[in-house]
Amino acid sequence: MKIQNALIRDFSDFSQGDIQHLPEEQIEPLQVELINKHLDYAVQKSVFYKTFYADQNIQKPKINNLSDLALLPATTKDHLIQFNNDFLAAPQDEIVDVCLTSATSGEKPAMLLQTSEDLARLAYNEEIAFKMTGLNEKDTLLVCAALDRAFMAGLAYFLGGVKIKSKVVRGGSGSAAQLWQLIKVTKATAIVGVPSLMRKIAEYGIESGEDPQKIGVKKLIAIGEPIRDEQLELLPLAAKLEEMWEAKLFSTYASTELAATYCECPERKGGHLRPEMIVTEIVDDHDQPLPDGQKGEVVVTPLGVTGMPLVRFKTGDISFIIKEKCACGRTTKRLGPILGRKHQMLKFKGTTIFPNSVISALEGSKYYDCGYVEAQKNEDGTDHVILHIAVNSSVDCRVIEE
Repeated sequence: MKIQNALIRDFSDFSQGDIQHLPEEQIEPLQVELINKHLDYAVQKSVFYKTFYADQNIQKPKINNLSDLALLPATTKDHLIQFNNDFLAAPQDEIVDVCLTSATSGEKPAMLLQTSEDLARLAYNEEIAFKMTGLNEKDTLLVCAALDRAFMAGLAYFLGGVKIKSKVVRGGSGSAAQLWQLIKVTKATAIVGVPSLMRKIAEYGIESGEDPQKIGVKKLIAIGEPIRDEQLELLPLAAKLEEMWEAKLFSTYASTELAATYCECPERKGGHLRPEMIVTEIVDDHDQPLPDGQKGEVVVTPLGVTGMPLVRFKTGDISFIIKEKCACGRTTKRLGPILGRKHQMLKFKGTTIFPNSVISALEGSKYYDCGYVEAQKNEDGTDHVILHIAVNSSVDCRVIEE
């Protein structure tokens, strides 16, 4: 499949079947072509990349195969924050939207400026992701993600819902009571939001004497929090969520910098990679690619972005690639669950653990209410891990069998 445009500004060249079912040997040449066009654009239009590659004595970055991508230096969040304005690759008068990164790791947020082409790309991405879960024009989709504060998430889900012609309810990340009422009034059939918020909505309904299982919601699309373990099994909180709503729960992974989504298909065994949208690497501590199946940092090159293009952007998230063909028939590889943040990685008795994995394991116990993990460095460089938990006051804990 040859791409005629300098950049992919109109994704109508692609169809869901064409790309996701191509033989693997046809996907790599397509991505190489797209990456080289992306590199040309970034170096020509972005002050940051023009300077960045010149400093590395790279005059005209080009790859012949996907493994060549590792020869290019990686871009970090520090780069994006420190040289934020220099990433801009489009004229100011073509910028139509301002996004801010969520700064979940405590760093200062960065701006990501978007053109109208970028918004069209965002809509296409979510259209394909939603269709993968089975959403269609007959659904009423409640978006429980912020559409304000210059965040990308709510905007992306709104645009995607409109693209598939579903009825979209812009609920935002408000109170559980308000969102429960919106579900009732609009007769929502699907919800996209953070799992913990979807649980609070269901709990509010139950406390109000109503049954979430009978309200009509059949699909839950989880964002922002992991719902599966390394073996792709549902975590206790996620399993409880499916039970409360009697609905199917789908996992997605995305961020502002990615401007794309890894979404599960009906098989729900990892988020499918979109070859025309993004190139994904799993790398070691030296930014070198790891074999499929090995855990490392997720590094992405979002393709077709015109406002602020990124090349080999280090997300700080830890995951792995699933190469085996999915039972859904798609030939694309999949991204496993996000196991944790790289800076939160701990070594405990020779085993790598992440704080969120510890908390997730506890959430299945009736004795657990809430908690957090404290970690300190021992003199020998190992980690001393302390778990602080609050016990569920509604359960008699005088005899604990678990």
